[in-house]
Amino acid sequence: MRMKHFFPLFTLLTSFAVVQVAQGQTLQSLDSALQWAQTITAESLSDHLYILAADSMEGRETGKEGQRKAAAYLAEQFKSMGLEPVNGSYFQEVPLKVSALKGGVLSLGDEKLTFKNDFVPYPGIEVQELNAEAVFVGFGIQTPGWDDYAGVDVKGKAVILLSGEPGSAEKGYVLSGTKEESRWSKDPSMKRNLADSLGAAAIVMVSPEFVTLKSRLVPWLSRERMRLDVNREGEGTDLPTLIVSEDVLLRASGWKSIKDIKKKWPKRKLKSTALGAMELSLARKDEKVSAANVWGLLPGSDPGLSQEIVVLTSHYDHVGVDEKEGEVYNGADDDGSGTVSLLENVDAWTSAHRAGQGPRRSVLFVAFVGEEKGLLGSEWYSDHPAFPLDQHVCDLNMDMVGRFDEAHADDDRYVYLIGSDKLSSELHEISEAVNEEHIGLSLDYTFNAPDDPNRFYYRSDHYNFAKHGIPVIFYFSGVHEDYHGIGDTPDKVRYPKMAEIGRLVFLTSWEVANRDNKLLVDRVNDFPTDR
Repeated sequence: MRMKHFFPLFTLLTSFAVVQVAQGQTLQSLDSALQWAQTITAESLSDHLYILAADSMEGRETGKEGQRKAAAYLAEQFKSMGLEPVNGSYFQEVPLKVSALKGGVLSLGDEKLTFKNDFVPYPGIEVQELNAEAVFVGFGIQTPGWDDYAGVDVKGKAVILLSGEPGSAEKGYVLSGTKEESRWSKDPSMKRNLADSLGAAAIVMVSPEFVTLKSRLVPWLSRERMRLDVNREGEGTDLPTLIVSEDVLLRASGWKSIKDIKKKWPKRKLKSTALGAMELSLARKDEKVSAANVWGLLPGSDPGLSQEIVVLTSHYDHVGVDEKEGEVYNGADDDGSGTVSLLENVDAWTSAHRAGQGPRRSVLFVAFVGEEKGLLGSEWYSDHPAFPLDQHVCDLNMDMVGRFDEAHADDDRYVYLIGSDKLSSELHEISEAVNEEHIGLSLDYTFNAPDDPNRFYYRSDHYNFAKHGIPVIFYFSGVHEDYHGIGDTPDKVRYPKMAEIGRLVFLTSWEVANRDNKLLVDRVNDFPTDR
């Protein structure tokens, strides 16, 4: 029966739920867990959050002093609550670097082009110097019925290609056979991946929308960007990609017009597709940065199951201080709310452990750094896990669980769940059953669809577990008017709501950590693993 409010303590202690889930299996008796769930209170959450989201934490920006203060606080809490260090420490160092493009020159044949004016790099470019022979390859598409690379060797060369695909909306597109474009137009990574697989050294994308793209990319490219300080060679495509206008191609090639190129290229009637040498020189700033994930372990009590790891996570970093006004972005909801909920889950679990009711499986708690910079801390963890990834049972991730959005202005007793059913039917059914019997929140799956334009599935740390096939649940309350603003302060957080979500996470983790069998991974994820 769906409950309207969380049960009083005496009711919790006398209840016994047996709910059918996951191929006839039942929930464990949660009687012993309920008393520990009740220790997750609005008051304790508030106490932690007013410390973590204080002005003195300086917005907890990754690599800055405020982030290090927050990490120290979390590590001290993990230690005092009774978690064990992992590999001898409560910190997992995450190597980072800050980069920014300061200028650059691109030579294409006899054309000399300057950064920001005549060309812009595709985001993520790593190289500073590049010399290669340039060759034109039409639209850069290779698919049944159309092959721009037929008879062209592009290994070690810079490929010059047109954006889009053959055809038009007026007359129809060749690849789709309709007036709708194919994926080759909609997803630029397809052309990049193909060129990379054929051994190209770089791509120069010729776009009629160059002016628009430049206006969008230049401000972003000129800002400092943080990334993991690792060698990406061989990991996906980091193929250097540059964007230029159609005029640049015409000047460099001497060809008449883009219309003429599109007409002659399929029949290979262009004079010469070799466009001479391409030389690129970029001036950039690179600075190493030190930061750390904060982690702690509660070892499992069952010798046969303790090597399996249930993971609870949040991210503790935020966006720092406004450089012009000096105002602090406190990040109370994003993600102070998830981080203090993590702390309260630690307290509940370690309290149970001290009473002789610890988990059968081990429970790992991780507060990630660098989420706001691109999920960097969790990416580093998934590449350098504390335990082999195949021992990880699931990740329960809390990010922005303290406020409400416009869709729930009349009732804040809800939580968005994302990813719960994407890899394990059992995890989803356990989550539903625990909530139905013991919490009674409205579970909203609005953002759980692959075609949701917000793409929240890819925007928090659970993603770096899910991409490795580890079941996840992302707990989320939605975006509000103070998202990434100076108004995201502790006084606006709904602490009773946050406590209920924290209890839902705790009871779900209790069931997963204590059940006889490891969660089945029995679903084909309909979210692509390449974001």
